[in-house]
Amino acid sequence: MIRTLLTLLAPLMLVLLLEALFEAGVWEPLAQPASHAGTSVRLKHALTDPALPRIDYVTLGSSRPEYGIDHALLAATAKRSGRVHADLTMPGSHWMTIGILARWLQREHPEIQGGIIALSIQDLMYAGNGDYELGIVYPFRRVTDIPWMAAHVPFRRDDIASYGTYSALFGWRSDIQEFVRNPSARRNTIDWYKANRSSVDSLFANPESHGDMCAFGVDALTACDKVEASTDPDRDGLKRQCKELRSFAANRHDYRAAMQHQPSPEFMQRARDLVQSQLRAMRWPRPPLVVLMPMPRMWERDVLGHGLHEWALAVLQPLVDEGRIRLIDATEFFGADGDAGCGAFFDFYHQNATGRERFTRWLLPQIESVLYQDEGGAQARPALNSEHAVP
Repeated sequence: MIRTLLTLLAPLMLVLLLEALFEAGVWEPLAQPASHAGTSVRLKHALTDPALPRIDYVTLGSSRPEYGIDHALLAATAKRSGRVHADLTMPGSHWMTIGILARWLQREHPEIQGGIIALSIQDLMYAGNGDYELGIVYPFRRVTDIPWMAAHVPFRRDDIASYGTYSALFGWRSDIQEFVRNPSARRNTIDWYKANRSSVDSLFANPESHGDMCAFGVDALTACDKVEASTDPDRDGLKRQCKELRSFAANRHDYRAAMQHQPSPEFMQRARDLVQSQLRAMRWPRPPLVVLMPMPRMWERDVLGHGLHEWALAVLQPLVDEGRIRLIDATEFFGADGDAGCGAFFDFYHQNATGRERFTRWLLPQIESVLYQDEGGAQARPALNSEHAVP
């Protein structure tokens, strides 16, 4: 009888053991480095590297600030006053990532004084950004973060990806499948990243970006007509973006009209409540500096919901009034350009090096005023001894 019971329980016990191991991070060394989860693993290793003595300020956000802010310049500016400012932006980051990463930093780097949360008005549309974001947060999450994850990626019985909200095994499922199909290719990729990507240096560097959008324009969605007519295979990425943009445009919501009626639609209330609760929960000594990143004019004109910009500001303004955040709205930063900003972007989402430099030179004095200048006449921190801390 006991043997029969053990036989029946053995598979369940094995699954529970595997779940515990994956929850503890056993798979992280084998994660695809270029994936969302692999990017987080590399960031986690950089943040726990002994060569990083401390962090004073961080930048959190998506690929828009990853390409759109000059992180090397911020690091160098902070270093002059004896501070360390690290770039923690990751493609695909949304409010679930901001929350879980902020809590991880509170545990692992409690010395952090403040930082930048850089997203866009698009990130105020919905509470969640898709189940792919589960991969971003897995290396940083704890079991206690599950309710926060479920608020952004609710469990759906017919969507196996949503099972990852509650299970580490399901969360790593796709990555495991890819590894099993070609383990040698995975190991080669991991070795390449180890040899070519310094973990700590990545916190203070800028990604490469080339080209501009002036052959197509970024003023109106009709730019996609030119993109889709192109036979250049290098434009395939832009064609995929155009497919996304047309989908957004076909499903535009009228936020302006919704704001005139109370209560607001449920999805708007959920987004507002989650964003506000996250920002109120930040435990940095200095209030976060929230930066709404620049966007090509076509987004507000043709793609995003009518009045989304006003809605985003309506969500954030109460937090400004409470003193919980500082806010810089740079959404239309390039809108006054004669070319509508086409020379500042390398695709429909991301700034190129020229756009990054222009924007950061304008933003930097405001960052210095909010973050780097000590309040009450206090002296700057002593300079760091470690030459590896920042470039």
